[in-house]
Amino acid sequence: MRLLLAALALAAPAVLCAQEASKKETAAVQSMLACLIQGLPEDWQRAEVTVELAKPGAATGDVAYLVSRTGAEDKPEPFTPCDVRKPPRTLLDARKTQAPGRRGWTRAQLVLQRDGKFGITYEYPKKDDARSAK
Repeated sequence: MRLLLAALALAAPAVLCAQEASKKETAAVQSMLACLIQGLPEDWQRAEVTVELAKPGAATGDVAYLVSRTGAEDKPEPFTPCDVRKPPRTLLDARKTQAPGRRGWTRAQLVLQRDGKFGITYEYPKKDDARSAK
């Protein structure tokens, strides 16, 4: 497990730099990975953390941690990272350093694969949703 953590920590800057991430975003992902990995079962294959916000810029929201195990990849189950508040708090803090046009996300999902591949996707409100929220 430590070897995987070390490999992920080294790979994160290269992967994120290709996506023009800031140093703060790179550090945030590395911090989240370290925390998530601590709570994963030995037979994990895929882990994800999803943060859902009620509106763009919200300071709090809902978070879910799911893991898929070997032989049951289609049946994700909850898991507990090192600190349930750390990954979402880290994402919300990193949002402050994102370009203004990228800060308005309402859903962020970090997906981690056992082979070391990972990614973060952000979802933004639809234009119609933004108008009706005013």
